[in-house]
Amino acid sequence: MEPTAQMILEKIDTIAQELQELRKAIQSQIRPPEQNLAEHLFGALGQGSWDEYDLHVDWHRFAS
Repeated sequence: MEPTAQMILEKIDTIAQELQELRKAIQSQIRPPEQNLAEHLFGALGQGSWDEYDLHVDWHRFAS
């Protein structure tokens, strides 16, 4: 028996609903970033502020 247009539409609706449920499951597991990556990594290194960071000193240290 060949599927009718109604059967195909019902199957599409079922698949769309399943995809929506999967999307919700994935989105519930994703945490929004609290801050940008650079700030997060900088904070993970210890205490301090961006004002204490000296770009030229660090580049000289890593270049040698």
